[in-house]
Amino acid sequence: MTEIENKITNLLNPTQNYVVALSGGVDSSVLLHIVHSYTSNVRSVFVNHNQKDSDKLQKSAENFAKDLGIDHLNVDTQLDSDSSETKMRNARYEVLFSNMQQDEILLLGHHNDDRVETFMINLFRGTRLKGLLSIKQETKSILRPLIDIKKSSIIKYAQDKKINFLEDSTNKDNSILRNWLRNEIIPSIEKNFKGDLNNKIQGLIYEIDELTKNDKKLISYIKSAKGYVEVPISLINKDNSASYYLLSTISQYIRQSGLQNSDIKKIFSVIEKNIRKSFFENWEVSTQSGLLIFVNKEKWTGSRVLLEQKGYFNFEKYDSINTLNNWSISLPKYLENEIYFSEISDGDLFKTGSHNQKATEIFRSYGVNKSLREVWPVLKLKDTILWIPGIRKSSEGNWLETQKDKFILSASTEKVSIENF
Repeated sequence: MTEIENKITNLLNPTQNYVVALSGGVDSSVLLHIVHSYTSNVRSVFVNHNQKDSDKLQKSAENFAKDLGIDHLNVDTQLDSDSSETKMRNARYEVLFSNMQQDEILLLGHHNDDRVETFMINLFRGTRLKGLLSIKQETKSILRPLIDIKKSSIIKYAQDKKINFLEDSTNKDNSILRNWLRNEIIPSIEKNFKGDLNNKIQGLIYEIDELTKNDKKLISYIKSAKGYVEVPISLINKDNSASYYLLSTISQYIRQSGLQNSDIKKIFSVIEKNIRKSFFENWEVSTQSGLLIFVNKEKWTGSRVLLEQKGYFNFEKYDSINTLNNWSISLPKYLENEIYFSEISDGDLFKTGSHNQKATEIFRSYGVNKSLREVWPVLKLKDTILWIPGIRKSSEGNWLETQKDKFILSASTEKVSIENF
């Protein structure tokens, strides 16, 4: 068994189910080849980004998986042909995770050169220590078995084993930041400075990891849900390394490439002025009840399916319940297919007794900020608000609770730690 095979198989469990993100290139092809030789509990997925060589790479991935006798799936992202690297990365993770089973672990082909490049990109962008840790070998449902292996070793293995792969022609396009670093800057650095750059940066990453171990205990204070992240404002202070570590962790969690000084200034502006601001892509940052919160409306809302998770809200249906309060509502069974959850709309009214009040005013009176008001699920019947979970029921909702032959709809909130994201 070769050194690469040893390094990879030592990270695997033969009884675990794996999904290899197969790009058609050398890295993921070598990874799939080795994993397949070790366990039969593996399948592959190709993500088509609709870019220049996407169809050729898809064919290469298909053929390689077929030669190995592996179950293979192609998934289209519907991206525009000129999409940015960031959009492609986010779309790639989204479709990969949506096509995984709960008992599967995603295997990615990132290698040591990728880690070095990410370190340098984050450094030049002005990221904090968390960003300089670069690419992790393992997170909650992702494993990168090649992360300690150099690209040159991977190519040599492919040549020795006669593994067929296709080189993505866009890798030579130096207008792409990572390619420019890989093809021009790093070779120039290695030419002018003695010693192995990969080893130098790898050693520095290990040192940063060791220095920030105490800060990692603070991560338990960061809570998250679908399209939502929070951290106590009391832990966020200027010129404080632990605070910057927490913010860098959140930045990485929402898939930002690196937390920059401008981002930190924006966050402290939000805290000091009690305002909300656009932060990264669809994420907004604001404050709520002593918390710094990040909300992504697109990820939070989802469909109108009654029992679907919405942000940090979970919903369950019961035939009966001991206590009815603002976290549950009883409704006639004949309405079950007519009621639905949605966000409040401009002009939505909430009936209390003989009076109508703007729904936004109800939220405001309960201290709910604008970012949360725009995503908070409300139960409706033909555009009439019946219930704002955790806050109150309308007159119509209270009247429906007096009817017969009912079922119970109950709400709860769940925010989990991101320690192992």
